Amino acid sequence: VSLDEMSTYREMEELQHHLAKIDQPDFVLLRDIAIDRFLEDVFMRWSEVAPRTWRLELDVAGIVRADPEALRSALDALLENAVKYTEPHAGIALRASAVGGEIVIEVADEGSGIPDAALHTIFDRFARADDARTRAQGGVGLGLPIVAAIATAHGGACTVERREDETVFALRLPVVDDGDDEPAAELLDALDAAAGLASS
Repeated sequence: VSLDEMSTYREMEELQHHLAKIDQPDFVLLRDIAIDRFLEDVFMRWSEVAPRTWRLELDVAGIVRADPEALRSALDALLENAVKYTEPHAGIALRASAVGGEIVIEVADEGSGIPDAALHTIFDRFARADDARTRAQGGVGLGLPIVAAIATAHGGACTVERREDETVFALRLPVVDDGDDEPAAELLDALDAAAGLASS
Protein backbone atom coordinates (compact mmCIF):
# COMPACT_ATOMS: atom_id res chain seq x y z
CA VAL A 1 0.00 0.00 0.00
CA SER A 2 1.48 3.33 -1.05
CA LEU A 3 1.57 6.46 1.11
CA ASP A 4 -0.95 8.11 -1.22
CA GLU A 5 -3.33 5.19 -0.81
CA MET A 6 -2.93 5.28 2.98
CA SER A 7 -3.69 9.01 2.94
CA THR A 8 -6.80 8.35 0.86
CA TYR A 9 -7.95 5.63 3.28
CA ARG A 10 -7.49 7.98 6.24
CA GLU A 11 -9.41 10.70 4.41
CA MET A 12 -12.23 8.27 3.65
CA GLU A 13 -12.46 7.16 7.28
CA GLU A 14 -12.55 10.75 8.50
CA LEU A 15 -15.20 11.80 6.00
CA GLN A 16 -17.31 8.71 6.67
CA HIS A 17 -17.18 9.60 10.36
CA HIS A 18 -18.62 13.03 9.55
CA LEU A 19 -21.27 11.50 7.31
CA ALA A 20 -22.34 9.15 10.11
CA LYS A 21 -23.15 12.18 12.29
CA ILE A 22 -25.41 13.85 9.75
CA ASP A 23 -28.69 12.34 11.00
CA GLN A 24 -27.97 13.02 14.67
CA PRO A 25 -30.08 15.79 16.25
CA ASP A 26 -26.99 17.66 17.47
CA PHE A 27 -25.27 17.57 14.08
CA VAL A 28 -25.33 21.38 14.14
CA LEU A 29 -25.43 23.54 17.26
CA LEU A 30 -26.56 27.07 16.45
CA ARG A 31 -24.80 30.04 18.03
CA ASP A 32 -24.69 33.77 17.37
CA ILE A 33 -21.75 34.62 15.13
CA ALA A 34 -20.59 37.90 13.60
CA ILE A 35 -20.77 36.80 9.98
CA ASP A 36 -18.43 39.44 8.54
CA ARG A 37 -15.63 38.79 11.05
CA PHE A 38 -16.17 35.04 10.74
CA LEU A 39 -15.76 35.13 6.95
CA GLU A 40 -12.79 37.49 7.17
CA ASP A 41 -11.04 34.97 9.43
CA VAL A 42 -11.74 32.08 7.05
CA PHE A 43 -10.53 34.18 4.12
CA MET A 44 -7.30 35.24 5.82
CA ARG A 45 -6.34 31.67 6.72
CA TRP A 46 -6.73 30.47 3.13
CA SER A 47 -5.26 33.51 1.39
CA GLU A 48 -2.07 33.13 3.41
CA VAL A 49 -1.39 29.50 2.46
CA ALA A 50 -2.31 29.20 -1.23
CA PRO A 51 -0.78 31.38 -3.98
CA ARG A 52 -3.96 32.46 -5.75
CA THR A 53 -5.47 35.84 -6.62
CA TRP A 54 -7.83 36.11 -3.66
CA ARG A 55 -10.84 38.43 -3.40
CA LEU A 56 -13.09 39.02 -0.39
CA GLU A 57 -16.45 40.60 -1.30
CA LEU A 58 -18.75 41.05 1.70
CA ASP A 59 -22.10 42.79 1.32
CA VAL A 60 -23.41 41.59 4.67
CA ALA A 61 -22.57 42.26 8.29
CA GLY A 62 -24.09 41.58 11.70
CA ILE A 63 -25.09 38.59 13.79
CA VAL A 64 -26.44 35.35 12.34
CA ARG A 65 -27.21 32.02 13.96
CA ALA A 66 -25.18 29.10 12.68
CA ASP A 67 -22.91 26.34 13.87
CA PRO A 68 -19.48 27.98 13.55
CA GLU A 69 -17.52 24.72 13.42
CA ALA A 70 -19.80 23.14 10.84
CA LEU A 71 -19.88 26.31 8.75
CA ARG A 72 -16.10 26.59 8.89
CA SER A 73 -15.78 22.95 7.80
CA ALA A 74 -18.12 23.55 4.86
CA LEU A 75 -16.24 26.65 3.73
CA ASP A 76 -12.88 24.94 4.19
CA ALA A 77 -14.07 22.11 1.94
CA LEU A 78 -15.26 24.54 -0.75
CA LEU A 79 -12.10 26.62 -0.60
CA GLU A 80 -9.88 23.53 -0.65
CA ASN A 81 -11.80 22.37 -3.70
CA ALA A 82 -11.26 25.76 -5.36
CA VAL A 83 -7.52 25.66 -4.65
CA LYS A 84 -7.23 22.07 -5.86
CA TYR A 85 -8.76 22.81 -9.26
CA THR A 86 -7.06 26.14 -10.01
CA GLU A 87 -3.55 27.00 -11.14
CA PRO A 88 -1.29 29.30 -9.10
CA HIS A 89 -2.42 32.94 -9.29
CA ALA A 90 -5.87 32.04 -10.69
CA GLY A 91 -8.74 33.93 -9.09
CA ILE A 92 -10.71 32.69 -6.08
CA ALA A 93 -13.40 34.82 -4.46
CA LEU A 94 -15.25 34.49 -1.16
CA ARG A 95 -18.48 36.48 -1.28
CA ALA A 96 -21.47 36.99 0.99
CA SER A 97 -24.73 38.87 0.68
CA ALA A 98 -28.25 38.98 2.14
CA VAL A 99 -30.80 37.90 -0.47
CA GLY A 100 -34.46 37.68 0.48
CA GLY A 101 -34.65 35.58 3.64
CA GLU A 102 -31.21 34.05 3.18
CA ILE A 103 -27.56 34.68 3.72
CA VAL A 104 -25.76 33.57 0.56
CA ILE A 105 -22.05 32.70 0.88
CA GLU A 106 -20.28 31.99 -2.40
CA VAL A 107 -16.92 30.46 -3.26
CA ALA A 108 -16.06 31.23 -6.89
CA ASP A 109 -12.98 30.09 -8.78
CA GLU A 110 -11.49 30.47 -12.25
CA GLY A 111 -10.43 26.85 -12.47
CA SER A 112 -11.10 24.01 -14.85
CA GLY A 113 -14.84 24.03 -14.26
CA ILE A 114 -17.39 21.25 -13.91
CA PRO A 115 -18.99 19.43 -16.88
CA ASP A 116 -22.68 20.18 -17.29
CA ALA A 117 -23.49 16.49 -16.84
CA ALA A 118 -21.94 16.53 -13.35
CA LEU A 119 -23.73 19.62 -12.02
CA HIS A 120 -26.74 17.60 -10.81
CA THR A 121 -24.77 14.77 -9.20
CA ILE A 122 -21.70 16.46 -7.76
CA PHE A 123 -23.20 16.53 -4.24
CA ASP A 124 -23.92 12.79 -4.32
CA ARG A 125 -21.72 10.62 -2.13
CA PHE A 126 -18.56 9.52 -4.00
CA ALA A 127 -19.49 11.60 -7.05
CA ARG A 128 -16.61 13.11 -9.05
CA ALA A 129 -16.76 15.70 -11.80
CA ASP A 130 -13.65 14.17 -13.37
CA ASP A 131 -12.43 10.75 -12.16
CA ALA A 132 -8.94 11.03 -13.64
CA ARG A 133 -8.39 14.49 -12.24
CA THR A 134 -9.64 13.46 -8.81
CA ARG A 135 -7.34 10.44 -8.68
CA ALA A 136 -4.36 12.57 -9.67
CA GLN A 137 -5.07 15.26 -7.08
CA GLY A 138 -6.43 13.15 -4.24
CA GLY A 139 -9.87 13.00 -2.71
CA VAL A 140 -12.57 10.37 -2.50
CA GLY A 141 -15.63 12.41 -3.43
CA LEU A 142 -17.13 12.89 0.05
CA GLY A 143 -16.30 16.54 0.79
CA LEU A 144 -19.11 18.12 -1.24
CA PRO A 145 -21.83 15.79 0.14
CA ILE A 146 -20.78 16.86 3.64
CA VAL A 147 -21.00 20.52 2.61
CA ALA A 148 -24.51 19.89 1.28
CA ALA A 149 -25.47 18.07 4.50
CA ILE A 150 -24.23 20.97 6.64
CA ALA A 151 -26.27 23.42 4.57
CA THR A 152 -29.35 21.20 4.81
CA ALA A 153 -28.93 20.85 8.57
CA HIS A 154 -29.11 24.66 8.77
CA GLY A 155 -32.35 24.61 6.77
CA GLY A 156 -30.55 25.78 3.64
CA ALA A 157 -28.90 24.31 0.56
CA CYS A 158 -25.65 24.20 -1.38
CA THR A 159 -25.74 24.86 -5.12
CA VAL A 160 -23.22 25.05 -7.95
CA GLU A 161 -23.34 26.82 -11.30
CA ARG A 162 -21.15 28.17 -14.05
CA ARG A 163 -21.04 31.97 -14.50
CA GLU A 164 -18.95 33.11 -17.43
CA ASP A 165 -15.40 32.04 -16.48
CA GLU A 166 -16.20 31.03 -12.90
CA THR A 167 -17.44 27.96 -11.08
CA VAL A 168 -19.59 29.21 -8.19
CA PHE A 169 -20.57 27.17 -5.15
CA ALA A 170 -23.17 28.87 -2.96
CA LEU A 171 -24.17 28.12 0.61
CA ARG A 172 -27.70 29.44 1.05
CA LEU A 173 -28.57 29.71 4.76
CA PRO A 174 -31.91 31.00 6.08
CA VAL A 175 -31.98 33.70 8.70
CA VAL A 176 -33.12 31.76 11.75
CA ASP A 177 -35.92 32.82 14.08
CA ASP A 178 -34.91 31.21 17.38
CA GLY A 179 -37.94 32.13 19.48
CA ASP A 180 -36.62 34.62 22.03
CA ASP A 181 -34.09 36.02 19.61
CA GLU A 182 -34.74 38.81 17.16
CA PRO A 183 -37.31 37.69 14.54
CA ALA A 184 -35.88 36.58 11.25
CA ALA A 185 -37.28 39.45 9.18
CA GLU A 186 -35.97 42.06 11.61
CA LEU A 187 -32.57 40.38 11.71
CA LEU A 188 -32.39 40.41 7.92
CA ASP A 189 -33.31 44.13 7.91
CA ALA A 190 -30.49 44.71 10.41
CA LEU A 191 -28.05 42.81 8.20
CA ASP A 192 -29.09 44.81 5.13
CA ALA A 193 -28.76 48.08 7.06
CA ALA A 194 -25.31 47.10 8.36
CA ALA A 195 -24.21 46.20 4.86
CA GLY A 196 -25.41 49.59 3.60
CA LEU A 197 -23.47 51.41 6.32
CA ALA A 198 -20.34 49.36 5.57
CA SER A 199 -20.45 50.31 1.89
CA SER A 200 -21.18 54.02 2.44
